[in-house]
Amino acid sequence: MTKQHFLDSFFNPESVAIVGASRNPLNFNFYLVGNLVKLGFSGRIYPVNPNADEILGMKAYASVKDIEDGIDLVVSAVPARMTLDIMKECVDKKVKCVVLVSGGFSEGGAQGDKMQDEIASLLKRNGIRAIGPNALSPINSLNNLAISFFPLEKLIGGGVSFIFQSGLYEPRLKWLFSDYHLGISKLIDLGNKMDINEVDALEYLADDPDTKVIAIHLESVKGDGRRFVQLLKNTSEKKPVVVLKSGRTAAGAKAAASHTGSMARGSDAVFDAMLKQSGVIRAQTIEDFLDFAKAFEFLSPPTGNRIAIGSMSGGEGVLAIDMCQREGFTMAKAEYTTFDRLKSILPPWETPLNPFDLGVCVQFHPFLDVYKKFLESMVGDKNVDGVVVGLPPIGILFESEGAHKPFLLGKEKKKPVVLWTHAVDESLNALVEKLEWEGVPVYPSAERAIKALSVVYKYKLMHERAS
Repeated sequence: MTKQHFLDSFFNPESVAIVGASRNPLNFNFYLVGNLVKLGFSGRIYPVNPNADEILGMKAYASVKDIEDGIDLVVSAVPARMTLDIMKECVDKKVKCVVLVSGGFSEGGAQGDKMQDEIASLLKRNGIRAIGPNALSPINSLNNLAISFFPLEKLIGGGVSFIFQSGLYEPRLKWLFSDYHLGISKLIDLGNKMDINEVDALEYLADDPDTKVIAIHLESVKGDGRRFVQLLKNTSEKKPVVVLKSGRTAAGAKAAASHTGSMARGSDAVFDAMLKQSGVIRAQTIEDFLDFAKAFEFLSPPTGNRIAIGSMSGGEGVLAIDMCQREGFTMAKAEYTTFDRLKSILPPWETPLNPFDLGVCVQFHPFLDVYKKFLESMVGDKNVDGVVVGLPPIGILFESEGAHKPFLLGKEKKKPVVLWTHAVDESLNALVEKLEWEGVPVYPSAERAIKALSVVYKYKLMHERAS
C-alpha cells in the first residue's frame, strides 16, 4: 500500500479551526469561515475568536485549546506578532497541520524574519507541517474546502491543480470559476515557503489521481533544486505541467522579495533550458498560463499539425494563418470530398476552403447551416488534424435548441476544435458558457486560440520524441 503523502491532511481535513474568524462581512477574515459554510465544506468548522460567542450560527471558541475535539487543520489569520502564541496552542493541542495566512514575516524585514524563524523552529521541533506564512490555502473542490478572502458562490471541479507562490490567483479566483469556466481540482498557495515548498506540492500532485494538469507559478525555487528538476521531468511524462516564472529580471526579483521574502536567483536562460529538458511547458504571461491550463484540460492533442480555419472575415483568416505558421502549424489541404460537402453553402463564386470565409457564406445561406456544414466537413476530413473557428458577435443566432452541438463534434472524434470571439455582446455569453462546460475552449482572439492549441501539440511532440 502506498504511503499517504502528508499534504493529503491539508487537502482532506475532517476538521478545520479558523483562528481570527470574524463576524463582520466587511472584514476579509469573515470569508475564511463564510466560504466553508456557504460552499458546504464536508468537515467540521471551528471559528476561534475570543470576542465572539458565535459566528455564522456556530459556536465560537476563545482559543484553539478550548476546542473539545481534535483538530486536523488550523488556519491562523491573526497579526504576525500574535502568531507564535497561536502556534504554541497548536503544539499543546497536538495539531499536525497549520496554515499561516498573515503577512509581515520574512518579507517584513529583520523583525519579521526573526518571528518566522522562531515559529519555524517551534513547529519543526514538534512535528507540525506548515503552509505559509503569507498564504491563502488550500482549495479542494472535491470536499468544498476553500481558504479564501473573497466570497465564493461555488467551486467547480475539474482536472487542473495549481501551485502558487503568492496570492496572484486570489483576485481572479471567482472569475476563474464563473467567467473563465475553468474547473479546479486542487490549489495550494505556498507564500513565504517557511516549511512546505514547491517540491512537496509537486510531489503530491504528481501522484494525485484527480489532477490531470499541473500549473505552477513560481517566484523562486526554495526546495531541493535537483529534486525539483527530477520531479518536473518525471511528472511531465505522466501529465502536462505548465510553469509561469516571475521575478525574471533584477527588478522583478527585488519586488518578489518584498512580498514573499524570497529572492529569485539564478539565470533565467538556465531555468528556461531546464524546463525544456524536463518536457515542461513555459508560460510567459498570466494569460498564457491560464490559457494553456485550459487547453490541456479541454483538448485532445491533434495527431498532426494540419489546421483548418473558419473565420467571419477574410482579414481575420489571414491573421490566423500567420499565427499558425509562427506556432508550427500548416494549413490543411482538404479532401475533394470535403469540397463536395461544402458546395451547398458556398457563395456564387469560387472561394478557398482554408481559410474558410464563413462571413461571406452567411450572406447567401442560413447562418446555422453554414457553421454546421463547415464543422461537420472539416472534423470529418482525414487531412485535417485540428479546427480553429471564429464565432460571430451575435449570440442570438445560436439560441435555438441544439445549435451548439456541431461545435462538439471534435470531442466525439477526438479532434480538437478551438474557438475564438472578439464579441462583447452579452447574448453570446450563454453559448460560450455552454460550450466551455462541454469542454470546448473559447478564447478572446484567434492568436490566443491557436497558441493554446499549439502547446498541446508541442507537448505531444516533446514526449513522443523523448520516448
